[in-house]
Amino acid sequence: MTHPIGVVDGTFSGTDPHAVYALQLNELGAPHIPALAELPDVGPHARGLGKVVANLSLPFELRPYGWQLQRGSRINAADQLRAISHRNSIIQAMADVAAGADVPAVSVRLLGPVSLLVDAMLPSGQRILRDAGARADVAAVWVEGVADLIRRIHDVLGARVSVFVEEQRAHDVVNGRIRTVSGADVERAVDVSEIRSYWQLTEGLDAEIFLETPFETLRSAAQVGSIALSWPVGRSQRTEQVWELIDALVGAGRPVALQLQRRSDPERYAEELIQQYLDWGLDPVCLEHVRLVQKFNAAPEIAVGSGLEALQTVADHAAGYAGSL
Repeated sequence: MTHPIGVVDGTFSGTDPHAVYALQLNELGAPHIPALAELPDVGPHARGLGKVVANLSLPFELRPYGWQLQRGSRINAADQLRAISHRNSIIQAMADVAAGADVPAVSVRLLGPVSLLVDAMLPSGQRILRDAGARADVAAVWVEGVADLIRRIHDVLGARVSVFVEEQRAHDVVNGRIRTVSGADVERAVDVSEIRSYWQLTEGLDAEIFLETPFETLRSAAQVGSIALSWPVGRSQRTEQVWELIDALVGAGRPVALQLQRRSDPERYAEELIQQYLDWGLDPVCLEHVRLVQKFNAAPEIAVGSGLEALQTVADHAAGYAGSL
């Protein structure tokens, strides 16, 4: 039977990854995919750019205004070392909770290369985005870092990896809407072909890579690989364009991640989703390439538990409903 796969994404409250993993591994069974825990309460080294610099071979230091690239090649700043240690402990914690049980796949969310160029600073204090040479170098190091993260996850957990690459600033970069650090001016626009070239570097990674961008750059992202977006609803030209894009991707065997809403009746919601999918003319066989994403936002334990239960119900019932039609 064709089966869409449920995937966990987002952030969790508290500071204990073991509790987050116990919930996920108890509630979700294969083929559904738990997430590496992101715990914002732990500190800046455990979220956002902190999660990125943990994987980079370049030295960064956390300043009051954000993460700043340092001169030289040696990583010695306490916050970056703390980020590296936290990354390792987060991965190991899942292995500890799994206690030898098979974890076939995990997901992880990271700010993408464009986000890194916007949000991190050069040693001069300006955005990395400003320097064309630095942009190319840092984007390449970002990909190397993600490759290292994927290898580490595989070595510790033996799991395949799905990476959500968050690039919500891409359209602003292309249209020259990023303010300078001082706020007095805007950074020069970067051509979309250059942005796409950074995303193309992910093609060699041993993982499912889902690019999450604004609608305006979604088609450019889809030219590179898989995409992540909210489940398209309603009837409009924009929605039709999105479904056409999804149809082309899943028809070519490329997975698409679609974020779900929270609904009180998950079985009925699953049937509505399948009906929408079919109404737009998509092939039910291609449901195997659909990832149904339940995203959490600093969610407490009770919300995580109910959300995981709903995700599994929606994904499993969607498969049964599709098979019954």
